[in-house]
Amino acid sequence: MQRTLMTAVMLTAVATTTLATSGCKNLFRAYRIDIVQGQTVTQEQAEQIKVGMTPAQVRYVLGTPLVTDTLNPNRWDYAYKFIPGTYAIEGKIEAVPHRRFSVIFASGVVLRTESDSALPTKVASLPGSKDSAVRANDTTVREQASQEQSKITPAEVAPKPAPAETPAAAPQPAASKAETATPPSNIQP
Repeated sequence: MQRTLMTAVMLTAVATTTLATSGCKNLFRAYRIDIVQGQTVTQEQAEQIKVGMTPAQVRYVLGTPLVTDTLNPNRWDYAYKFIPGTYAIEGKIEAVPHRRFSVIFASGVVLRTESDSALPTKVASLPGSKDSAVRANDTTVREQASQEQSKITPAEVAPKPAPAETPAAAPQPAASKAETATPPSNIQP
């Protein structure tokens, strides 16, 4: 009897716990953020780097390098690594273990470029944040703000001046004294 009661209590506890946590997506996993380190260099950007370019031109095309070695300032490294978090894994976005693109300078111009792996043809987009504090920079929030801005009533906007009425006749130039003088009354027509 006591064993049957204990079994019933255990089954009830397991069923209650299962039902209470069945709505949780990641029951045994904590939320993980996306880890993006460095900057992506695409194949198109790499093709724009030509021998003889100045460091300023390279910085314009690729941006500021992630690593500039103080002992070897003639080498700029653009490294990139991506570790997907919870929502990126759900969005089937794959991890990028490590990618490096290097620009080597000599005498103040590009000597050559090196890459340790194939560069992507385009920059992959990452999933948007589900956090409302981070989402403030999201485009949907900006769109909502612009819609709110467009709802401003005319009373809130400075009134426009009314258009001036057009005169019935165009103004005539001033007449000279000779034209405005009245003829003498003793002259008969």
